[in-house]
Amino acid sequence: MTKDERQTPEELRGQVEATREELGRTVQALAARTDVKARAREKADQGMRLARSHRTPLIAAASALAALLVALEVRKRH
Repeated sequence: MTKDERQTPEELRGQVEATREELGRTVQALAARTDVKARAREKADQGMRLARSHRTPLIAAASALAALLVALEVRKRH
């Protein structure tokens, strides 16, 4: 007899339940990975959180770029 043949019905039920739970988690993980819309939304949210956390340097960089563009335009007209 093998070990599996010596298990009680309660032990087998416990194994079946544990396997079902693990399978459910695996299916949920796979479904989440294939949900392109939700993944894109999460990436966009992540980018927004990053931008908010670095707001001052971004504003400074945008201001510098705007000043450079204005200076180039003024120089081009003269």
